[in-house]
Amino acid sequence: MKIHPAAVVSPKATVHSSVEIGPFAIVEADAVIGQGCSIAARAIVKSQTVLGRDVSVGEGAVLGGFPQHISPPENPGRIVIGERTVIRENVTIHRAMDSAGETRVGSDCLLMVGAHVAHDCCVGNRVILTNNVLLGGHVQVGDRAVLGGAAAIHQHCRIGRLAMIGACARVVQDVPPFVLTDGEGGMIVGLNRIGLRRSGMARDEIDQLKQAYRLIYRQGLPFGEMIAELERTFAAGPAAEFAAFFKTGKRGFVQERRSPPKVAIRIHPAADDSADEADLLRWAS
Repeated sequence: MKIHPAAVVSPKATVHSSVEIGPFAIVEADAVIGQGCSIAARAIVKSQTVLGRDVSVGEGAVLGGFPQHISPPENPGRIVIGERTVIRENVTIHRAMDSAGETRVGSDCLLMVGAHVAHDCCVGNRVILTNNVLLGGHVQVGDRAVLGGAAAIHQHCRIGRLAMIGACARVVQDVPPFVLTDGEGGMIVGLNRIGLRRSGMARDEIDQLKQAYRLIYRQGLPFGEMIAELERTFAAGPAAEFAAFFKTGKRGFVQERRSPPKVAIRIHPAADDSADEADLLRWAS
């Protein structure tokens, strides 16, 4: 165990012998630090925080803070961080509201500088939260999702597996799995094709997702009929996840961004070269 003399580690914390803790770091009572973890300078690991094996915590990160709530609980739950997750500088992760609850971040995740995970969130495995991503309370993020810098996710929203959220997006509804959103309006702009390929998904599986995408967003079916058709057509394979996702959720679903219909402006024959701007606007149709 390598603990810097300037670190403060409670004797009531459970710390594996292989852990490294930097100067001015604080580990409170009832924290659990697993094998091979490293806690950098000025990081704070508060009570009821559990770190799995080989977790790296960057400078200034605060893990296990009380929920940011108008009526914070007296006895909040805990946070659990999976194995090999990297938590960079100034990340904050808050405990669950209920004493029996958990805020959970999975294994092999990367939380970049300044990201915030609020109370009762559930973040899957191999998720990337880029700099300054904000997750509201009770947000769920599926495995291998990627959230671009400064994206803000409203409380109780869900981000599906292998979805990619554009930088600075404002997400106030559920984002289905496998899709890509833009970074302006947070609207869906297609499948996350690069993410799908990098995940090792087979060509026929990607083709199946393309077919399901067209069914969802291009056929104009009523919502109930769309789900029924998904269940009938895609009973197996990755596309089967769409129907299950759409059948749950409380906030509605992000829609596809569609280009506006093409508009041609025609000038009335009576408008001649001497017509002023007001005349042209009056005759435009």
